[in-house]
Amino acid sequence: MRGLLQNAKLLVILTLGYGLFYFANNLCTDFLYLTPGAHLVHLPSGVKILMTLVAGPIGALAIFIISNIWGVMFPFHGQIGLVLILSIGSAGVPLLVTKVCSDKFMLNGELSNLTLRSLLTLALSYAGLNSVVTQSIIYLAGESSNLWGGIEVMFLGDVTGILLIVSIARWISRMLRGRAYLS
Repeated sequence: MRGLLQNAKLLVILTLGYGLFYFANNLCTDFLYLTPGAHLVHLPSGVKILMTLVAGPIGALAIFIISNIWGVMFPFHGQIGLVLILSIGSAGVPLLVTKVCSDKFMLNGELSNLTLRSLLTLALSYAGLNSVVTQSIIYLAGESSNLWGGIEVMFLGDVTGILLIVSIARWISRMLRGRAYLS
């Protein structure tokens, strides 16, 4: 029972935290949508990878919840089926990629053994799979007419967002461990 309560608390914290970040990021950068180069960094991708690396399925569930809320409220208002499919991909892709990469590179939850090679593999795997899955769903639903252009832009933004967010998280983790060691 205690574990269930802890998992529920973690889900609430991750959902609220990711929701706040995701909504703020999207609402603050919406005006950049047509600006050249604006999608070179997609920070939510890095946060998704970090959440699933550290919290696993609970992190993915938080992503799924927020993706559904955002999708129904803004870009695909009233298209519940499309939003549900996109949300499954939004949560499932980072969970799958982090599971495979964590097993392959034996990564721990605090990212202390994350190497440049494992980070690049993680970023490229996620960006490749996520951009193909998401853009294919959007293209097949008739919401986009440029499948390959969407994949290219999304791939680049996902890679840079992951490299930035996970590198910052790793740096903070090392800094905190160093402080704990000095105390």
